[in-house]
Amino acid sequence: MVEFGAVSIEWRSVLFQLVMLLLPLALVIACCLFIVKRTATKQKAIDELEKRVTALEQEIKRPKS
Repeated sequence: MVEFGAVSIEWRSVLFQLVMLLLPLALVIACCLFIVKRTATKQKAIDELEKRVTALEQEIKRPKS
């Protein structure tokens, strides 16, 4: 317990309030990181598919001998 004259604060309530303050913030940050990582993974897959399509188009354009 912390004493401030007539006001006293219990550590348990202070820690609870701190956790309740930081929990939503941590949730928002975690969601943003998840979305960024997911988007990067999808973009990487799209880039690989574009490379494969380009390679197949080049193979089709080559004259057959």
